[in-house]
Amino acid sequence: MKLLATDYDGTLCYGYGDVMPEDLDAIRRWKEAGNLFAVVTGRSGLSIHRELDKYDLNPDFIICNNGGLVFDGDGRRLSENYMETITAIDLVYAMKEMDDVCSVMVNDGMARHKICVNPQLEDPRYPGVKADLPEDEALSLPRYCQIVVSMTDSQAAEDMAEQINHFFGDHLAAYPNNTCVDVVAKGVNKGEGLQFALSWADVDEEDVYVLGDSWNDLPMIEAVPNSAAIVTAPEAVKAQASRTCTGLSELVGDLLA
Repeated sequence: MKLLATDYDGTLCYGYGDVMPEDLDAIRRWKEAGNLFAVVTGRSGLSIHRELDKYDLNPDFIICNNGGLVFDGDGRRLSENYMETITAIDLVYAMKEMDDVCSVMVNDGMARHKICVNPQLEDPRYPGVKADLPEDEALSLPRYCQIVVSMTDSQAAEDMAEQINHFFGDHLAAYPNNTCVDVVAKGVNKGEGLQFALSWADVDEEDVYVLGDSWNDLPMIEAVPNSAAIVTAPEAVKAQASRTCTGLSELVGDLLA
């Protein structure tokens, strides 16, 4: 039995748009061959579940919040990791002082809540998302699984991730993800979430294949020997993968050939 794990946005779902029919068919063929399928994403629990329901996708594992939460195919929560609350709130207040931060998205693992920081900036990641809670309530959640900082562009996201890791690195880990910075508790990442799923399913690393497109995918790309990066991924990400491909359907076609 083998396991295929893919990132969602920018990999399975192109440009925050749609999952291609050929990729849906590839997933079906992969599972019909007796293999396991996992989605590994930076999205919150409710966000990724809505996407999967839209396409009638039923992964054997859902690893969301960049490894913060792991679910099995029946929706049971297998693993959860949260940030220190005071540190999470300190980070939000630090981001509110930054001129090139568009917004901050806080989530408790399942639901996400937007805090607008600089409304005069165009928010490339969350242009249509409105704040659903007053700011004081968003900063009073009982726990925080991930904070996503939306920046003006990808270079600003890389620079901000470096700053967050410098000043908060004892407690948090920041990963640039296109125009955003995904921030989780230190030690949490897609690679660790994937390793948990592999242990749970008793699958050897040699039988695991991963596919990603951005910096936050690096921990899972580096975690297994059989890794692939989308051809549009940053050069440094592609350099760590064992191969590149145009999409999931190409990868699955080669694996099932």
